[in-house]
Amino acid sequence: MISLKKWFLGFVLVILVFGSFTSCQSKTENSPVEFEINSGWEFSKAGSNNWLPANVPGTVHADLMDNDKIEDPHYRMNEDDVQWIEDEDWVYRTTFDVEKNLLRASDVIQLQFSGLDTYADVFLNDEKILEADNMFVGWDVNVKEKLVEGENELRVYFHSPVEKGMEKLTQLDYTLPAVNEQAPEGEKTNIFSRKAPFHYGWDWGPRLVTSGIWRPVVLKAWNKAIIDDVYVVTEDADENKALISGTITVEAQTAGEFLISLDVDEHTSLYEKSVNVEAGLTQVPFEFEIEDPKLWWTNGLGDAYLYDFNFSLSFQDQILDHHQLDYGVRTLKLVQEPDEAGHSFYFELNGFPVFMKGANIIPPETLTPSAGKDRYNRLINNAVAANMNMVRVWGGAIYGEDYLYDLCDQNGILVWQDFMFACALQPGDEDHLENIRKEAEYNVKRLRNHPSIALWCGNNENYHGWHEWGWDEMYEPDVEEFVWGTYKRIFDEILPSAVSEFAPKTAYWPSSPLAFDGTKADRKSGDEHDWTIWFGQKPFSAYGEDLPRFVSEYGLQSFPSMHTIKEFTKEEDRDWDTEVMRHRQRGKMSYVHPGFDGNDMIRWYMEQYYTVPDDFADFVYVSQLLQANAYKSALEAHRRNMPHTMGSLYWQLNDSWPTISWSTVDYFGRWKAAHYAVRAANEPILVAPVEEDGQFKVFAVNDLLSEINGELMVKVLDFAGEELYSQKTDITAAANASCVVFDEKVTNMVADAETRSLVVVVELISGGQVVADNLLYFHRPKELNLPDVEVEFSAKKTEKGYQLTISSRHLAKNVFLDTPEGEGFFSDNFFDLLPGESKVVEFETINSFDPQQDLSITTLNELQ
Repeated sequence: MISLKKWFLGFVLVILVFGSFTSCQSKTENSPVEFEINSGWEFSKAGSNNWLPANVPGTVHADLMDNDKIEDPHYRMNEDDVQWIEDEDWVYRTTFDVEKNLLRASDVIQLQFSGLDTYADVFLNDEKILEADNMFVGWDVNVKEKLVEGENELRVYFHSPVEKGMEKLTQLDYTLPAVNEQAPEGEKTNIFSRKAPFHYGWDWGPRLVTSGIWRPVVLKAWNKAIIDDVYVVTEDADENKALISGTITVEAQTAGEFLISLDVDEHTSLYEKSVNVEAGLTQVPFEFEIEDPKLWWTNGLGDAYLYDFNFSLSFQDQILDHHQLDYGVRTLKLVQEPDEAGHSFYFELNGFPVFMKGANIIPPETLTPSAGKDRYNRLINNAVAANMNMVRVWGGAIYGEDYLYDLCDQNGILVWQDFMFACALQPGDEDHLENIRKEAEYNVKRLRNHPSIALWCGNNENYHGWHEWGWDEMYEPDVEEFVWGTYKRIFDEILPSAVSEFAPKTAYWPSSPLAFDGTKADRKSGDEHDWTIWFGQKPFSAYGEDLPRFVSEYGLQSFPSMHTIKEFTKEEDRDWDTEVMRHRQRGKMSYVHPGFDGNDMIRWYMEQYYTVPDDFADFVYVSQLLQANAYKSALEAHRRNMPHTMGSLYWQLNDSWPTISWSTVDYFGRWKAAHYAVRAANEPILVAPVEEDGQFKVFAVNDLLSEINGELMVKVLDFAGEELYSQKTDITAAANASCVVFDEKVTNMVADAETRSLVVVVELISGGQVVADNLLYFHRPKELNLPDVEVEFSAKKTEKGYQLTISSRHLAKNVFLDTPEGEGFFSDNFFDLLPGESKVVEFETINSFDPQQDLSITTLNELQ
């Protein structure tokens, strides 16, 4: 806690640069005036002069849907019918009023475009003021001399990104690979445009190549000077003291003496410093200390405390500008040190190694601005609920909205941040490289104050593709030298230079996956994408073999909820191999055999582990059990092998449209079975049983920074509830560690019993409560002798819905609770119900619900 003795504000600030305090005097506000230009917009296909209402921010696809000009591309195969949109040019326009007083009283008036997608010519009162060519950067244009009193017209002409890309493609006499773009070879253009690659299609998403004003447009007027930027960095911190430094960038119209102040947590000014600035941009450095700081911690380790920093800029008796910043005080570094296996790869937060538990995330919508704050709230809430402490913002989509990172800051979720390059090579002309340089500077500076930003990664699988997908064999020697040289310039020079210059405390990692010395991923160092399961068709047990140091991708697909499937299909579409369901499946694996895709792979894996149901709804249910089984196996293998392995980020948390994918939460927010499994496997305290070569072991995994003492109970039950074995052992789960706390021969536990009818129950009891539990079966689900069961329940009305008590006399495996429309949320689902035991499940709903009529219960027992 912050000491209250030294300052009545509860904060001690030692000024090292700014000098001594001066008294605050009453000042008048002359802060910038801003208003968003978000009304009155209309759009038209270029040349048609057929104007329709538009939403800004937005996309042309969404606007065409809103005006009933196209059908929803998410439904059935409608996506195919809207491909013409990408080949057209589109025009957006609006008018806005500017008052005489604003024009006369403002030294500077700017139009600020936070995001134009992508090739855009901007006209103000018929005069071109901007040519934009990068979706990922903002554009500021000084327009005071071009504005008129009264009505002003703003018009934005968007050129077809595909046509622009084709112009560039045809200038090359060699091919640059873009393996995931859904277009014929020779027509893949996404690599030529600094635009979200996934708009062009991916192996989990549609091809919807958008255009539009996708982030806000703001008119900003100001006088004399403004705070252009603030950069704050924690140089060092512990529970006693934090050393903070940084720079304030002032943009001034003329040179002069200005006053900079800082308020913290809504208190009065803690320092103020007079500074002389030049016309233009001036960087003012600062440094101060916080005694007894409240540190920022990741989810599960402590409070993600954010200080409220409020900077202000004054001139004489006028306050010219404010800059507010929610700032987390923490130290974070990527540690790669030599060890017996190779080199470590872990993140050290506030001096402690932390195992990273999380997932890759993609935008909640392919039409990216269609995702509002509610969708991002849901996304990060689902990460927090599943006990995650890291997400990876993957490099084939967009640099996230500011609000996404705010949520991560507030919830203690670290971000592995990719630059937007994935599964492709880049052209090497100087204009393109300069565009990339500006993009890197813009986004590193935009995101650098977020305590959640843990690492900048250059690209996703581009290095791997060069060495493993045959890219290095595509070219003649001179072309190969240039193409590989372009790769080195971008990922070894341009991007790391941006990070080292603008966020020097943040780690840079050139590519994912990669080994320590910048060579191919080797599982001995660096990070790994473990696709030996799924693409490589290895069994789930392979997750525990030859473990990488940090697993930044792995996964297995499942179908979404039947309720979600009904949203995009007709009755005749609802089977695993119908035309619509094949169209929806974007994962193609012709290397297995021609026409083989993700639906086939789901079925193939299902055959290995489960009895494949004939009924499609049951098939969907079992596909989710299959995925949950895989993710549970992976997470437990990764966690029990810490500190060798120190990160597990599966692919993927969410979907950008309703589809069949690796996600654990579907497009409509419905948790698949895997998300419940991930939540359990990510608990801070985990007991992880494993059976190998006739030995039964239990690992106690403890992410907390203090040890846990308790009793470990190991029981063997048959499916009717008879106890065949019981052993209680006092154990200590060491802090921030994994260790074996139980080791016994299987034969000593089961004797001559039929192991197909047995389950091992493991519980860790501390303080009189079960703090961790887990189950282990000796066989794959399809090999179990599951009994006939009758699952019973009772229901009690609660403030938010119902409390359900579920019970069964015999083992009920993978109990799935559902409602007629799939609405509401069950606190637990797809769970195993031990014989003779009861489980309490909270059901939250805002809809009318009659438990006796509306609750459906499915078990694996009835399908086998």
